[in-house]
Amino acid sequence: MTTSHAPEKVSVTEQSVTDILANNDRRKVLKKFAIGTAAVAGLSVLPSKWTSPVVEFGALPAHAVTSGTPVAAAEAEPATVTATAAAGETYEEGLYWGRHNGDRPTWYFSKPMRDYPQQFTVVVEGCATVAVTSNNGTRFVDGTTIIKQSDVPGRGMAVIASAGCYSKSCHILY
Repeated sequence: MTTSHAPEKVSVTEQSVTDILANNDRRKVLKKFAIGTAAVAGLSVLPSKWTSPVVEFGALPAHAVTSGTPVAAAEAEPATVTATAAAGETYEEGLYWGRHNGDRPTWYFSKPMRDYPQQFTVVVEGCATVAVTSNNGTRFVDGTTIIKQSDVPGRGMAVIASAGCYSKSCHILY
């Protein structure tokens, strides 16, 4: 017994063409009905009054946890290294904060400017040595180096070197 896989011949009549066209119209109507139903369902889930979105944060990825930003670190006390220098002087290393204030390197120290002696020396490695001779507790400018009290509450004294300086090391002696 052999079976034939040849397609059957279908006779096309005027009635079958009308049915095919009617089926296509029904499909279009059903598609539009489905889209309309989905739109109404979508609108029903929207709130009646818009509110500000609530942003929730999950856990940070490992690289974000280890890389601090100056804004996040602003609340933390700047880490400094204090040691005794030669001839009874005190040596204090500043915390390099990056390039700010017109792309100038900036360091912060642990104490407010008023708590340092009237005379001390600021050394920006490879760039400048500044002798602060009259510490008024607010601001001292020597050429392009600025020593001032930070504008951010909780931070100590700030040293801002010239834009041409690329050192990341600054300390004071007193």
